[in-house]
Amino acid sequence: MVSGEKRGWKARFVKELKGFGVSVIYLGVLLSVFSLHRGIILSEHNIENNFWRGLVFALVNALILGKFMLIGEVLHPGGLLEDHPLLYSILFKSAFFGAILIGCHMLEEWLVKIWHGRSAAGSPTLSDTLSLGVIVFVALIPFFTAREFVRVVGRDEVRSLLLQRRRNTVI
Repeated sequence: MVSGEKRGWKARFVKELKGFGVSVIYLGVLLSVFSLHRGIILSEHNIENNFWRGLVFALVNALILGKFMLIGEVLHPGGLLEDHPLLYSILFKSAFFGAILIGCHMLEEWLVKIWHGRSAAGSPTLSDTLSLGVIVFVALIPFFTAREFVRVVGRDEVRSLLLQRRRNTVI
């Protein structure tokens, strides 16, 4: 293998690893907030809830779902929309990956029921699935907005816009 090819492979691996890390962090924060919200609601109804177990479960789920998102990226969803307004690509990717995450959630629910010796027949209701789908879709919009801005404007420019101090310019 030529050293340029080796460096290219390593650079691509690092880039994919960083993308995976960003996805896992975003999903970890999102799922942790959902877990916290669930714990608050359960405690208001005097139902015992182990916050730490929910937090660990949320972080493990973030790793698993981040891997599914990494695999989903191979399909280049929204690739045909790259010449269209960014909004189309953002909404399409949010819906596409929202559907993947909902599918993973339904599979997880099914596996947990089987693990605990219950029938897998009582799956989540259609209204539960649809409401979770809408929540995930909306929660993914900021994530894909940021990713699309990085794709179009460039990582350095976005980093500069977000992290560097701006001069107060008055016209």
